[in-house]
Amino acid sequence: MQKIYCKKVNTLLRYTLPTRELLQKVKNSFQNRFLTDQVSLRYLRDGYIKATDIPFVKHIGLKEDEKQLSLDLKKSVCNHVETIHAAAQFTLAETESGMHLQSLFPELEKKVIPLLREAKIKYKKPATQKIVAYSSIEEEDLKKFKSQFEKKGRALLKIKIEIRDIENVLTCEAHYTWYVQAREDEL
Repeated sequence: MQKIYCKKVNTLLRYTLPTRELLQKVKNSFQNRFLTDQVSLRYLRDGYIKATDIPFVKHIGLKEDEKQLSLDLKKSVCNHVETIHAAAQFTLAETESGMHLQSLFPELEKKVIPLLREAKIKYKKPATQKIVAYSSIEEEDLKKFKSQFEKKGRALLKIKIEIRDIENVLTCEAHYTWYVQAREDEL
């Protein structure tokens, strides 16, 4: 049994990881407080969301062009030295990792709950122009994930992301570990 305290609504939630009942509790508890946008409610209802529809992703202006995710250099995503802010690069990389996860397992769409478990990022060079995300995965990690998911209905998967500018300069490199669990009604 896990416990989560939510300061926004002064509520202690107790749950066993993730179940339809938990999602219903979250939906009921929060929809009138701060999860009122249609994207959040659609995810709670349908179990699927397109990464580029997430409000924060839209806010910073990530674009999907020819199956590649990118971010233009613009004032709203710059830091104090007029390069693309580290948080914007992190968001681009994290979003790309989630989209890559979805593309690897289209048959699991609406049947699993993916949660980001761990993120490691190293910034290499300042991003001074448009940046593009590139994702990859080790074949051994993919095999291990498939095997464990088939046996237990849950597994971890590490996705590597490189962010490069339009001149192919590596601006950052990241590894995102996703925890993927089958929805209770899919077990």
